[in-house]
Amino acid sequence: MSKTKLKWIFNLVLQSYFITTVIGSTGDRSQFYSLCLSNCRDNNCKADNDFKVQPSLVLRSLLWTCEEDCRYGCTWETVRYFTSHGLKVPQFHGKWPFIRFLGCQEPASVVFSILNLHGHVSMYWKFKRKARASDPMFYIWTYFSVVCIHGWFWSFVFHARDTPFTEVMDYSSAFVMVLTLWYCMLLRVTYKNNKMFAVITCGYLSALYTHLSHLWSGDINYDYNMKFNVVIGILTFILTMIWWCWNRKKLPYVHLIGWFNILTVLVTVLEVADFPPIFWVFDAHSLWHASTAPLTILLYRFMIADCSHLRTYYSKLTLDVDHHIR
Repeated sequence: MSKTKLKWIFNLVLQSYFITTVIGSTGDRSQFYSLCLSNCRDNNCKADNDFKVQPSLVLRSLLWTCEEDCRYGCTWETVRYFTSHGLKVPQFHGKWPFIRFLGCQEPASVVFSILNLHGHVSMYWKFKRKARASDPMFYIWTYFSVVCIHGWFWSFVFHARDTPFTEVMDYSSAFVMVLTLWYCMLLRVTYKNNKMFAVITCGYLSALYTHLSHLWSGDINYDYNMKFNVVIGILTFILTMIWWCWNRKKLPYVHLIGWFNILTVLVTVLEVADFPPIFWVFDAHSLWHASTAPLTILLYRFMIADCSHLRTYYSKLTLDVDHHIR
C-alpha cells in the first residue's frame, strides 16, 4: 500500500475518532443515565421545564431549571452505578462530574477565578498609585487590565453556571485576554514607532472583530478557538523572550515579564492533563486557574517598573533636546 493511501486512511480514522468523541461522552450516552433522566423528568418536572416542587433558594437564585437539576442528579447516580461495577468514572457531555456547592457547578474553578479577578483588581490599583496618567504606555496597560478583569469575571460566572451564554462569554473573554497581551507587548517593543502603532492596532482590531463575530454568530469552533489562543500565546512568548535577551542589560526589570511568560507556559501544561476531580472538586483546569493567580504579581511589577523607566527615559531625552537647542 502506498504512503498516500496510508495517509488518507490514517486521516479518516482520526476524523472518525473525533466525530464520535464530540457527539457525547460515556456517561451521558449510557442507557442507565438516559433512563434516570427520563424518570426524573416525569417525576419532578412540569411540561414547561419548571419544578413541580419548588427547589432551594440557591438553585432558584442561580436559575437552575428542572432539566439541569435532573442531569446533575442522574450524573451522580450514573457515577455510582459505574464505580460499583468496577468501571472507570465516566465523563458527561465532555466534562468530569463535580460536586455542586451553593449552586455552583465547578466550585474550585469559581474560587480560583475569583482569586485571579481579585489579583488583577488589587494590582491595578497598585499600578495606578505607582504610575502616572502621563506615563508612556499607562493607558495601554490600563486597557489590558480592564480586559483581564472582565475576562476573569466571566470565567467565574461560567464555572458557576454553565449556560450557552456564559460559555460564549468565557471563551470570547479568554481569547481577548490572550490577544490583548500580544497587542500590548507589540506596542511596547515598537514604542514610539507611529507607523507600527497604526499597523499593529489595525491588525488587533481586525482579529478582534473577526473572531468575536464568529463566536457571537453561533459559529463556535472551540478547538479552533483553543488553537488560535495557543498560537498567539506562543508568539507572545517568543517575542517576549527575544526582547528580554536583547534588553537584559539595559532594562534590569525586564526579567519580570520574561519569567511571567515562562511560568505561564509551564502551568498551562495542567490544561493538557485530564483526570477525575480530586475529592470531586479539584480538576486540572481548576488547578491551572489556581496557578495563574500569583503570576499577576510579576506582570504588574513589570508594568509599574516599565512605566517608571519610560517616564524617566523620555523626560531625560526631552531635557537633553532642550539643552542642545539652547
